[in-house]
Amino acid sequence: MCTLSALAGVRQGIQAPPVFAGHWVLTSITPQRPGYEQFWFGTEARVTQTETTLVITRVSPPQREARFTFNAESRNEYGVDGQKIVRESRATLSRGTLLISTDTVPPDGQRWLSNILRWSLDADGTLVVGDTEICGKGECPSVVTTLRFKRQE
Repeated sequence: MCTLSALAGVRQGIQAPPVFAGHWVLTSITPQRPGYEQFWFGTEARVTQTETTLVITRVSPPQREARFTFNAESRNEYGVDGQKIVRESRATLSRGTLLISTDTVPPDGQRWLSNILRWSLDADGTLVVGDTEICGKGECPSVVTTLRFKRQE
């Protein structure tokens, strides 16, 4: 009987991973930055999530898609201003947070850590994305922007 009670307590303490799937619309950006928009989200995106993958489909122009496999390297390629840009990312779910760290590889092959996204859900269901943009190779300060999205039905 004691063993069953102890196991039940352990089972209740296990936290299910957050569900980020849904149709998300931007509600705020802090600080306000003229001309800024998050590369994968824009102002509206659809997110699909399984136990092992996450897909972001940007709805607002320019439309683009990013595919990630949790705990593995993921490669996404884009055409931006007529140039091929490769983004190599690592996505990790841990303690209610999704972290996506991304290296950008431009045509010259000079790979650098370009940004880190930190996703979490507020108690009211708001998706909060912290976007840390890494400036070059550290010669200038990084910029942190907080985006808030509401789930649409």
